[in-house]
Amino acid sequence: MKTGTLKYLQSSFNDDNQAVKITEPRIYFGLQTNDAIAINSKDNTEYDYPISSTKSSYNTYKGEAGVTLGFFDRLVLGIKEGNIKLAFSKNISNDSNIIIKRNILERVKKVMPYLEYDKNPYMVITDEGRLVWVIDAYTTSNSYPYSQITNQPQENGTIKKINYIRNSAKILIDSFDGTMKFYITDKSDPIIMSYWKMYPSLFEDINAEIPEDIAKHFVYPEYLYSIQADVLKQYHQVQPEVLFRSDDVWNTAKENTSKVTTLVGTDIKPYYTAVKTVDNSKTILGLVLPYTINEKQNINAYLVGSYDGNGKKTLKLYKFNKDTAILGTLQLDTLVEQDEKISAELKSIEVTGTKIEKNIIVIPVNNTLLYVEPIFQVLQNENKTAPILKKVIVASGNKVAIGDT
Repeated sequence: MKTGTLKYLQSSFNDDNQAVKITEPRIYFGLQTNDAIAINSKDNTEYDYPISSTKSSYNTYKGEAGVTLGFFDRLVLGIKEGNIKLAFSKNISNDSNIIIKRNILERVKKVMPYLEYDKNPYMVITDEGRLVWVIDAYTTSNSYPYSQITNQPQENGTIKKINYIRNSAKILIDSFDGTMKFYITDKSDPIIMSYWKMYPSLFEDINAEIPEDIAKHFVYPEYLYSIQADVLKQYHQVQPEVLFRSDDVWNTAKENTSKVTTLVGTDIKPYYTAVKTVDNSKTILGLVLPYTINEKQNINAYLVGSYDGNGKKTLKLYKFNKDTAILGTLQLDTLVEQDEKISAELKSIEVTGTKIEKNIIVIPVNNTLLYVEPIFQVLQNENKTAPILKKVIVASGNKVAIGDT
């Protein structure tokens, strides 16, 4: 089989015929923008991008972000940020603006520390061509009566216990000027409504709708999905006697991420892939996780989280007939090992000084599953280099094939 090549929509943001309209590609607020910067400096230009080996493009910031600080304020900020140039650089004057708190997650936590924020914000492009970050926000509690407690690891190494979570707000952040807008998306949540009453000027109008050109790109929030998928391993079964005996407990399907095959594997993490809507009318981006019955390898169900055509979150569990044996993700490794041709091709990739890394993606197709496993070659040296995609394994039923990229 031949997997084909990538199709490029456009080569730059300066094309006259833009397939993707972007009016301002520069990102001043993001996930890796952790340092304070100065704008409107004396030379009033900033390095933009290289045009050739001898020529570069420069840009002048035209947004409204930043604050004007005197020398002593810049000195204090420079000490705090570990960048003393903010005070002593010859290009920075009292007329320069300093932009701080450019990391979008730090930014929202500083403004509203009482919400839980998804660690995986995503960016969308508005119809006007602006780049806007979307952050899902949650209200949580550990005091909801008669509810299952889940343990959620925190960034500082502690464990947070929760038994109530609602995705009640979304925050939109402009990547160019850092403007933040807090929207309430679930007015039935008493916690978020209490915050709205305490901080009415923070949130947008209670009846305000998120602009359609942004809302149409929403994806199911990953943090919420992970908790729901974990709890569902036991509570997919609603019969009291079965729950009491734990007779029908599921596990997350597992995978081997290297060439070394084991029967243990590691839990597959939720992933986004193309799925059909509930009414099967169109293909959308859904969050997927396959399950196996406890101590068995065959896949017996999978969970899909997505936004439907009306802009509402949907969570749907698909179960296979108990009499139908669906190939498990670890069983795919066995099929690969038994195929002499595929084993030989994988062996040719793992030459001296390299290793193989892989991950499996299970894609729902009609009433069955398609397994796609990209194979990467990684150099084993001290210099960090990007993995090289070498092969792709595809399987359906008990048939498996391998192709070039």
